Amino acid sequence: MSASKGRTQSQSQTRTQTQIHNNNNDNYNRYSAKLLSNGFLKVEMTAAPTVEDSATIINSEDDVVLGNDSKSTTSKNDCDSGRNGNGNDNDNHKDNHKDNHNDNDNHNDNDDPPKTESTIIPETVLQYERQLRKNRAAKRASTPLDRSTFFQFNSNSNSNSNANANDNFSNVLHNDDHIIVVNKPSGVLTVPGINSNPSLLSFLYKEYKDEIDTEMKMEHMIIHRLDMDTSGIVIFAKDKQSMSKLQKSFRERQVEKEYEALVCGHLPLNILSGCINLPLQRDHQYPPFMRVATAESERQAQVVVKDLNHAGWKKIIKKKPKQSETLFEVLGREFVSVPSIKGKEKEKEKEKDDKEQKSTSANDDKDDSSNNIHNDNHLPVTRLRLKPITGRTHQLRVHCAAIGHPILGDPAYGIMGEAGPNGGFDHDTMSKLMPHKASVQLQLDLDKYVKAVDQCLCLHARKLVLKHPISELEMSFDFPAGF
Repeated sequence: MSASKGRTQSQSQTRTQTQIHNNNNDNYNRYSAKLLSNGFLKVEMTAAPTVEDSATIINSEDDVVLGNDSKSTTSKNDCDSGRNGNGNDNDNHKDNHKDNHNDNDNHNDNDDPPKTESTIIPETVLQYERQLRKNRAAKRASTPLDRSTFFQFNSNSNSNSNANANDNFSNVLHNDDHIIVVNKPSGVLTVPGINSNPSLLSFLYKEYKDEIDTEMKMEHMIIHRLDMDTSGIVIFAKDKQSMSKLQKSFRERQVEKEYEALVCGHLPLNILSGCINLPLQRDHQYPPFMRVATAESERQAQVVVKDLNHAGWKKIIKKKPKQSETLFEVLGREFVSVPSIKGKEKEKEKEKDDKEQKSTSANDDKDDSSNNIHNDNHLPVTRLRLKPITGRTHQLRVHCAAIGHPILGDPAYGIMGEAGPNGGFDHDTMSKLMPHKASVQLQLDLDKYVKAVDQCLCLHARKLVLKHPISELEMSFDFPAGF
């Protein structure tokens, strides 16, 4: 995005930068979070710095601070640009930062240490919760597919090359002689996996076997896949020529993909969109999950691989972290509530909400700090459009967690998840890099909501644009999220 006319090059550059320095000189020990003047947040790994002991936050006199530095100032020229999300009260950015920091961390005192999973939740509880989630995932994966529940096919789906995505009677969006495009429900595996669990692939292969080329084995239909808990559009091939061309299109990034997600907490109003460019690698502490690559994780990986080699696993080698990039856009800031209060308790809670609303309404136009003041029936979430530039395993889920706003209902990268917290960042780094992050208490409250309403992972592959493998005509599919 370009800066407004009349703005100098220096003014259109970074307004905020946070840099994290570790005690060794490598490529994974420095990160920055930059908020540009047009509301574009850029989170990335930067070049290896000189060896330093401390984390530093670099600001210019034009900066609107994301890091924890109360001495910085805000340029009035930047404030007058009207890019704080609603175009109002642009002179209040400095105060906005201070209030957002306190509200997101649920602190009334800036000197209080940050609350983390380990300081709020005993390790025994974390281990127990992680094991429960692992068991639930295994149970979901092994549950037989119910055709009447998951797939109610439209009788005209074979001839309707552009099925209406809003047709509630069909999850088949397109079906012809060469491909089939389906909306996958959450909780269903795309492919069977090593345990031969029920999957969308095996279901479709059985359902459409008479239409599939006789040379095609079931596994030949696979073009791409979604995580079990991710819903959305998936395409399968019905002949080898289509398979080959489609796989090439995905491999060469000729396919446009868009996802929709609800993440924990409200991103500040002055963040409108952004780019998350953080390298990912396997998490050797929490296998088989992924994490952001850091200096510490690189050292851990070297130790783990060395130990495994000594134990006889000679073929295991350490893989380099992979560059991973995600674009995001804020679609809206919303609230969810737990429908658990009845009768007089509900009336008392409503009265309490009304009082809180009146006390904060005067500040609604000044900043978005009230968005993160919550109770059990007023929990903030942000709706995002996500566009993966690269296609790494669990990329969107790790990247959202790494900016302090994990996806709602994520059993792995969310609060008390099976994977490591914060996408792999330690809490000190997260506090400096992303002070607007959703607080641990808010994430715990949202976890209660997820359990109360049996909410699935709020990540949906909404849009897929690609060329037909045979006709080469552009095809566009869009199916709305169910959350």
